[in-house]
Amino acid sequence: MKHNIPLFTLLVLTLMTVSIPSFAGTTYSISSNKNWSAVLPSTCANCTISISSGVTLTVDQSSTCQNCTITGGTIVLNNQTLNIQYTGSLTTTYFNSTNLIANGNNAQLIVNAPLSLSNSTFTFNNNSYFNTSYEVDLSSSKVYLYDNATMMSTGSSSTPINLLGSSEIVIGNGSQTSTAAFTVSGPTLNLVGQNASVSVANSNNSYNNWANFSYSPSPAANANANKSYSTQNNNMNCGGSYPHSCGNPSVYGPVSLNSAGVVRGGTLPVVLVGFTAVSNDKNITLDWNTQIEANSSRFDIERSADGTSWTTIGSVMAKGNSSLPVSYSFTDQNPLSGVGYYHLRMVDLDNSYVYSEVKVVRTSMVSAVSFFPNPAREYVNVSLGSAASVQTTVRLSSISGQVLQEKRAESGNGAVVTFAVGNYAPGLYILSVIGTDGKQESRQLVIARS
Repeated sequence: MKHNIPLFTLLVLTLMTVSIPSFAGTTYSISSNKNWSAVLPSTCANCTISISSGVTLTVDQSSTCQNCTITGGTIVLNNQTLNIQYTGSLTTTYFNSTNLIANGNNAQLIVNAPLSLSNSTFTFNNNSYFNTSYEVDLSSSKVYLYDNATMMSTGSSSTPINLLGSSEIVIGNGSQTSTAAFTVSGPTLNLVGQNASVSVANSNNSYNNWANFSYSPSPAANANANKSYSTQNNNMNCGGSYPHSCGNPSVYGPVSLNSAGVVRGGTLPVVLVGFTAVSNDKNITLDWNTQIEANSSRFDIERSADGTSWTTIGSVMAKGNSSLPVSYSFTDQNPLSGVGYYHLRMVDLDNSYVYSEVKVVRTSMVSAVSFFPNPAREYVNVSLGSAASVQTTVRLSSISGQVLQEKRAESGNGAVVTFAVGNYAPGLYILSVIGTDGKQESRQLVIARS
């Protein structure tokens, strides 16, 4: 069955790689890590937001962007909602060379406008949610649905989901416990280019769409070169001993939707069944197990101080091909002081890769900090424990972030910092311990009067 991608869509796909329009409005240039509430209005209309490379903009409250163009940097949603909308006539929101990361069970990206991603990567972790209801265009861009994240696209055949060039939607991160899913209700999925694909990682991950998906070699390809593939009435990775019975419109992994149709087996190098990171004295030990490996090359161990910017700290060669469980281990002998984030970059022989889930380990100064009493009435004592002797700042702030008191101390040897709190109103406050490297730990303190 032949399927022609509408001429209008092809024109849009071609033009989007040439220019990104700007709208009359306000331009914001963000050159250092900031919270949305500190630099942008909660509803930003006709905004051009330029984020410098290596800089993170954290959405710290429910926020809305209308008719926006966003370029560069990283946007992080930690259990917050970012609404993408249009105001006035129907207008596309553009992301250009931007990374967006959604963390937490309540993080949401709700898109009620046409959406265009160019050279961008959107990653959804935990139980985060990504919803679109208008046309979605990806040009050399990736969407990763990890852990139990879900993507829901609603609309009609006039609001397609178009993947161009090397664009890809990956459902699942290789872990058998992941239940990530991508559900399409109304729109058509169009793959444009030999390398465009949707990958479903394992038998608990699913792609759900009653409509056929289309493939075209290029936006300008002759109609005779276009193909249409059905995902219905398949029995791949379902029924029998699999966790889910077979039934429309679900397709379970590992499968890939690509130029050849629905292809059994995925592009993922391994099936990961266990990954832990544990602090042992002065080291961090990472252990992981694979259930299946197919053409896997290596595991790159990546570490981050903030969960956003990652550095490779080592590699472990993979077994390569195996249908039996294989165990691996790596030791970080120079962990970060405070909080360290770790994940695995699982690389195939053709250099394709996926990431594992993220593990968080607390070490050194942060793991040794405690405070008492809580609730506090007249005084609160902050114990810096027996951590390595480093200069630290101990700060007492209101719940709104206003700094009330601040003291410097040398951590180690059981150092204790005391704050008088008898003059403060009852309620919640924040105690923070900050190292000279900028790493900090913040915890809630209750001040009571009875």
